[in-house]
Amino acid sequence: MTLPLKTKKLSFTTLEFYDSVVVSTIKEDIVFDQEHVNELRQICSEHFGDKGYVYITNRKNNYNVNPVIYIDLIQTNTLKGIAVISQKMERLQTANFEKKFSPVPYELFQNREEAIAWAQSLVSAN
Repeated sequence: MTLPLKTKKLSFTTLEFYDSVVVSTIKEDIVFDQEHVNELRQICSEHFGDKGYVYITNRKNNYNVNPVIYIDLIQTNTLKGIAVISQKMERLQTANFEKKFSPVPYELFQNREEAIAWAQSLVSAN
């Protein structure tokens, strides 16, 4: 796995930027809501410009996602997909529920390498 091109720490997450992928590790006990999505959208727009990218969330911490956030994502034309990485079955089950709300391809993975390979194939296909 290559090193990120850039790492950015925010109050609620740490972002690692790669060529066409951003990996987000959200902090413990955050309630991830629309304000967070808006901030991420802005940062990703600044980094990727009009280039397609995939958002990967590394769910190693315990936090909650308001599923309503997915409704808006269709407005982010450059977002090509979302991947969730976790080795904990209950987190993957929660993510599987959230998947129903996603307007973009959304997949679950147990390791980072598979998620990044899927993400890169998704971006190159578009």
